[in-house]
Amino acid sequence: MQRVFGNRKKIDLGSSEFREFVEYGNLYVDKTRFIEHVLEEASKVILFARPRRTGKSLNLNMLRTFLDCKQDTKELFKGLYIEKSPVFGQINSCPVIFLSFKEFSADNYRTKLGVSLQEAAEQFLTTEQVDLWIRKNSVFAPGDSEFLRSLIKTIHEAYNKRPYVLIDEYDKLLMDNLSHSEYDTIKTWLKTLFESSLKDNPHLQKAVLVGVTRISQEGLLSGLNHLDVYDVFEPSMFDGDFSLTEQEVTELLEGKQLEAARQWYNNYRVGNEKLYTLYSVMSYVKNGALDSYWGMSGSLEMLINAMNTERVEAITELLSSGKEIETKIKRRMSLMHLRSGNINNESFYSFAVQAGYFTHEEAQGDRQYTLSCPNKEIHNVWEDFILEDVLNNRHTNLREIFKDIKDTKKFSETFKEFISFQLSMYDTDRELEKTYHVLVFGLILGAGFKCNSNRESGFGRYDLWLEGPGYNVIIEFKKARKGTEDLDDLAAEAIEQINEREYYSNFPKNIPLFKVGVGCHKTKCAVTTTVHEFEMVKY
Repeated sequence: MQRVFGNRKKIDLGSSEFREFVEYGNLYVDKTRFIEHVLEEASKVILFARPRRTGKSLNLNMLRTFLDCKQDTKELFKGLYIEKSPVFGQINSCPVIFLSFKEFSADNYRTKLGVSLQEAAEQFLTTEQVDLWIRKNSVFAPGDSEFLRSLIKTIHEAYNKRPYVLIDEYDKLLMDNLSHSEYDTIKTWLKTLFESSLKDNPHLQKAVLVGVTRISQEGLLSGLNHLDVYDVFEPSMFDGDFSLTEQEVTELLEGKQLEAARQWYNNYRVGNEKLYTLYSVMSYVKNGALDSYWGMSGSLEMLINAMNTERVEAITELLSSGKEIETKIKRRMSLMHLRSGNINNESFYSFAVQAGYFTHEEAQGDRQYTLSCPNKEIHNVWEDFILEDVLNNRHTNLREIFKDIKDTKKFSETFKEFISFQLSMYDTDRELEKTYHVLVFGLILGAGFKCNSNRESGFGRYDLWLEGPGYNVIIEFKKARKGTEDLDDLAAEAIEQINEREYYSNFPKNIPLFKVGVGCHKTKCAVTTTVHEFEMVKY
C-alpha cells in the first residue's frame, strides 16, 4: 500500500497545515490511520506524549480537517488510507474546537485563550449566539478557564452534536515557565482549565491533547479520571502514528541513502516500534546531506541545568564505549522535581527519554530500564551538549595543547593552567578525583581525540588513555586527602603508579608513550609529564 505522496522536491519542514500538503502537492507521508485509531479509541480524553518534531501538530491539524463539520474536505483525503476505513463516514461530522498553546507565554496566556475561543465561537455560532455566549460569561475575566466549558456546551446545544476539543502542546506553557514567578498561578489556571472543561463533561464528544512530556498526576491532569495516556513506553496501536516507520522510510529512500538514514536517524523506541526522526529524515531528503537536523532545532537548557558529575560520567562513558545506562524511571514527570532543579535520576532520565535524547529497552521489573544512544545524530547531540555546554568548552583548543606534548615541561604547565581554569566553575569539594577525571575525559573527547576511561591494562586500570597523531598518552589522577599534601609530589606518585602497575604493557612499542600525572586539590592541580622508555624503542 502506498504511503508516500506528493512531489519529493517540494518539502515543507515548517508547516503543520494538512490542507497545504495536499493542495500544494508537497511531499507527505500518509498518517491518516491516526484518525481511525482516535475515533475507535473508547476513552473520552486522550493524551499523546512524543518528542518534538515528530508530526504531532500536523496529525492534530489533520484530525481537525477530517472532523470539521463546517468544511467539505473529502477530496483532500482521496487516495489516502482513511478513505477506505470504516470510520470515513464520520468525515465533516462534528464541530471542532482547536487550541494551540504554542504561542502562549506567561504574559499573554489568558489573552491568547480568549482570542482562540472567540475565533472558534465565530466559526460555529451566529453573531447572536456569540453575543449571548459572551454575555452569559460576563461574570468571568477574559481568558478565564470557564469560557472553554461554556463554549463546549453552547456549541453542543446549537448543533445538537457534541464537539471535539483538540489541544496542541498542552504542556509547553508550564514547561517554559518552571522558574517563572507566576508558575503557581499558571499551573492552577491550566489545571482548572482542563478539569472544568474535560472532566465528566456531558457536552464533550472527545478531547485529544498532544505534548512532549507525560506530566505527573500531581500536576495538570490529576482530576481527569477518564484519561488514557499514550507515551513512548507503553505499546499501543498508536506507536507508528508519529515519526516514521521502517516501511515509510523504505518508500522514501533506497540503497546507500536508506542505510545512512538507518545509522543516523533510526532506532528511537516507541512502544514496540523502532522509529526514524521525522524532521531529520525529511531534512535529509530535502538537502541530500547527513546532519544533526533535529538536534540543532531545539533547546537543551533543562537537561543542562539538571546535569551533575554522576550523569556526565555515565553519558560520557556511553558515548565513548557504548556502555548502556541502567536506571529506574518514573514514566510520569514530577513537576516539583523539575521546578526545584534538584531532579533525581528517575525524573532526569525519564525526561531525557520522553524528549528523545535516549532510546529505551523494556523494563526489567520494578521500573528498571536500559537506556542507550539510538543513532549517530543523537550521539552528536549529546557530545556537543556535554562538551560545549556542561563543560564550558566553547573556547578551548586542547588539540593545540597536545601538539606540544614532546616538550614535557611546557605541556605540563599549559595543561595545568587549562584544567585548573575549567575546574574553577565546579564544586570540587566532593568526589574530587572523579570530577577531574570526568572533566578531562569529556574535554578530550570534545577535542576529537580517541580516548578510553578505566580500562584494564598491565596490573590494574588506568584512568585515561588518549591516542594522538603518532603517540599515546596515559593520564593518572591523585587527589589530596588532607589538603596539605604537596601537589607536585602527588603528580609524581601518579607517574609512579603508572610504572608500578605497568599500565603501558598493552600499548604498541613503536610509537612514543607519554605518562601524565595529575595531583589535585579543589581547583588547584599540578601536572608532571614524562616519556616512557620502552626497551625496544629509543627517543
